[in-house]
Amino acid sequence: MRVYGLIGLAVVLIAWAAVSARAARFSVTVPVALLLAGLLLAGGDDAPVHLDVASSGVQQLLQLALALILFTDATEISLRRLRSAGHLPLRLLLIGFPLTVLAGQLAGTALFPQVGVWVIALVAAALTATDASLATELVRHERIPPDLRTAVTVESGLNDGLAAPLVVFFAAAAAAVGTPRTPGAVLGHTVVELVLALGVGLAVGAGGGGLLRWARGRDWSAARAERLAYLAIGVLAFEAAHVLHGNGIVAAFVAGLTVRAVDRDLPEQRLQTSHDVVALLSAGVWFAFGSLIPHSLADLGDWRVLLYAVLSLTVVRMLPVALSLVGLRRRPREVWLLSWLGPRGLPSVIFALIGVQQLTGAAAQLVVSLIMATVLLSVLAHGLSAIPIAERWSSPPPNP
Repeated sequence: MRVYGLIGLAVVLIAWAAVSARAARFSVTVPVALLLAGLLLAGGDDAPVHLDVASSGVQQLLQLALALILFTDATEISLRRLRSAGHLPLRLLLIGFPLTVLAGQLAGTALFPQVGVWVIALVAAALTATDASLATELVRHERIPPDLRTAVTVESGLNDGLAAPLVVFFAAAAAAVGTPRTPGAVLGHTVVELVLALGVGLAVGAGGGGLLRWARGRDWSAARAERLAYLAIGVLAFEAAHVLHGNGIVAAFVAGLTVRAVDRDLPEQRLQTSHDVVALLSAGVWFAFGSLIPHSLADLGDWRVLLYAVLSLTVVRMLPVALSLVGLRRRPREVWLLSWLGPRGLPSVIFALIGVQQLTGAAAQLVVSLIMATVLLSVLAHGLSAIPIAERWSSPPPNP
């Protein structure tokens, strides 16, 4: 992002803060506001704000943003929270997640039979990651049963970390088509990257998290310094993995899980700086995403692209979730709610912008178009439906 882009983003954020409370009454969320701002101010060749999304600096920033998002989400997933939601999160992650990737692959292959299998797989994996922040009002609403809210939050916090290695492999495999590299060679290289990321994430998370827990227990550390330190753990895992030629995004995710594992009673306040930095980086990503909309308007008019977006938010998501909940005796409306609460947002956008750098031509354009159409539809559908669904939700009578 060039200097002009930073100035434009800063102005937008200040303006948004001035009207944010009033806008919330009309279900206008941060992603909606920043996306529209990016479209109006930075979309098109003659836009007043200039962005260079393809630059190496922006690509590095995108990867760091996703790494810190995954790190922060992972640190919030405690064993206590998992137990409070029962079997729901595990069902969604272990059964619903792979079935959703498979369903997305089948839908994409049926609609775009001429497109390579790895390109469609990249889109399917990128769109399996969910973003509960797009339906914050619904996820946090007191009328929604606590175990459902916890299940959605846990799923959203972990499935993008599960999607990351798949996206890495599928993008590399798609880029290798037409080159001497075989899928086996791509898989081997990806496995090495992931093993290095796992080692770095475990080492940095255990070392940093353990040290801070030890210091806090002896009153050696100050809260303000700890808030910066936890952010630094995520950055260190990301950069150290890159230096060792591992995957920095996965390393940050593993580091977050490890921090929570070694410090189960980590105070939420210690992660506030990480949350604030993630919010700022996320705003920049939504702003950049909005600037890309004019370049994909022609593809958004393709009925197959729009149909895939609709299927991705409905059948591709809802059927696997419903299958994953078989045997749990949940009420039909609860199954429907969990199925609907699969917004596609920031992780999918970053996966698209990162993955597309490895592709060229029509393949790259199709990836951007499919993910853009799905995310745009999700931002509107989930953002606008959150409050009405929550307000109409009433507690059911107890089971006899």
